[in-house]
Amino acid sequence: MTTWKENINILHLEDNPDDVDLLKIVLGKSKLKHSLKIALTKKEFLSEDLSKYDLIICDYNLKDYDGLTAIKYVRSHDPIKPVILLSGTVGEELAADLLKAGASDFVLKSNLKKIAIAIERTMHEASVKWEKQRFQREVVEKNLILDTLFDSFMDMIFLKDVDGRYVKVNRAFSEFLKLHEGEIIGGTEYELFPDEIASEAIKNDEFVKLSGKPVLYDLELNHEGRRLVMEISKTPLLEEGKVTGIVGTCRDVTSKKILLEETIKAKSILSQAEKLTLSGSFEYDADLDLINCSSNFKQILKLRIEGDTISFRKFAQMIKEEDRHIFDEGINKSIDNYEEYHNEHRFLIKSKDKLEIKYIKLVLRPDYKDEKGVRFYGTLVDVTAEHENQIYLMNKQEQEREELARELHDNLGQKMNAISMYISKIYDDMPENKDLEKVKNLSHETIDDLGYLINNISVKQIEEHSLDYAIDKLLTYVPASFTMDKKYEYNEEDLSPFVKAQVYRVIQEALNNAIKYSEATEVSMHLKQEGGILSLLIKDNGKGFVVEEVLNGNGLQNITHRVRRSNGLINIDSKKGQGTRLEVKMPIS
Repeated sequence: MTTWKENINILHLEDNPDDVDLLKIVLGKSKLKHSLKIALTKKEFLSEDLSKYDLIICDYNLKDYDGLTAIKYVRSHDPIKPVILLSGTVGEELAADLLKAGASDFVLKSNLKKIAIAIERTMHEASVKWEKQRFQREVVEKNLILDTLFDSFMDMIFLKDVDGRYVKVNRAFSEFLKLHEGEIIGGTEYELFPDEIASEAIKNDEFVKLSGKPVLYDLELNHEGRRLVMEISKTPLLEEGKVTGIVGTCRDVTSKKILLEETIKAKSILSQAEKLTLSGSFEYDADLDLINCSSNFKQILKLRIEGDTISFRKFAQMIKEEDRHIFDEGINKSIDNYEEYHNEHRFLIKSKDKLEIKYIKLVLRPDYKDEKGVRFYGTLVDVTAEHENQIYLMNKQEQEREELARELHDNLGQKMNAISMYISKIYDDMPENKDLEKVKNLSHETIDDLGYLINNISVKQIEEHSLDYAIDKLLTYVPASFTMDKKYEYNEEDLSPFVKAQVYRVIQEALNNAIKYSEATEVSMHLKQEGGILSLLIKDNGKGFVVEEVLNGNGLQNITHRVRRSNGLINIDSKKGQGTRLEVKMPIS
């Protein structure tokens, strides 16, 4: 939208050519920079895109229209856009009606020489309104990122004024008290908590207000019949050296060590909450391809930049090259579909002249999409320790499975084979004994079941033979009623042992789901390597399901967990009666 000081784009609704020419002459003699478009009929006027014009001028009396209706039409599209009415005569009652309907001004045709002054005054008033609207929007945007960050934390976060009344809390705080935020805001400690808890809280509040220093203390209480220990941190909010409020967090430390040892002394609730949770927040402008980031965002990635803005390209280049294709595909899909992106990636962080790998959980949420472009807000969290623990546990689990499979094979398997041999030998001497025949068949079935169980538990076959072999062995247990189509296009030597194990487990889980629940008759599987990315596509013609309804099921959760721990992408597409399509992409190492 242009301002009144620049070139003004005007739409003139007038059915009298003489009046049109007169307005052109008057405006031509003025110093206003403008362009003028004429609508001679109601049809022409209604077909115009009003957003292209800065000002509407219309005659009050038209053959097939009237100025009052025109004003209402403009206001239904834009409550601010200036509208000036031209009329031969305007009485007091009509003038009041026009202003009430939304007219910015009106000028008598007999005094048309004042139209330039009226335009300048009207455009100035409109520019003030536009500026106010822009400011209000910025306030909403800043509050939105704060609210998003507030509600993303499991810790309870709160803000109190100097009188001790709660002015803001996050979702975790509300859920703990089992109250809506509106029932908490404005309340005091004694109105929300038992006296002994309230007394302790107020004592620490007073210390913070008088000293201007943060405080960290533990509070032990009986919550819903169980012992609960909370670590409470309170920090003053200072303006020109004066305490204007208190920001705080509450954390359950009953069953785990405190994740952060130091008391955060930040002056804003945003920076304190980020430091407490090893997270950083950012705003992403998809059109400018720029990131406006918080200080903790820079700290986590060890960015040495002036200001708070970096290019999205520079941010993406910090991601390990093997993960970058996955990242680009996921982000582009999120932007194109205006949807949330949630994944983990390996970042290369330069620290003391050496590179270290950090595992970062990245969440990108869309905020708005309009004529200004597309905006996203997001958070990133350093989950390196959590990731390494998970990988250790997954490897440990595979080791335990290997040991169990070996024990079953070497002990129970050999004994079952011996039993089967003895039974078969006895049966050869007594073929007429039907009971003995049943025992013989049962022993063979047990050996087959045991073999399936051993193969299901262990991935040893990948190490001893190949991934192809292990998958083919797995497919031998697919029921004969299934039509199975498979295709392998990859170089196994390029795949890390960890990736091969995760791919095998994903296929195993997906086939198990298809066999148990899909009622499918056809299943296809395509495993393909493209550069540094391994793609897996599994499709069936089963009954399908609503993804949102079963997304939290153990099978899909296990698959999603393995893919994300492999820094990959997963897409599940299924509808009732239309089969299921599972697509997984992950780095080969």
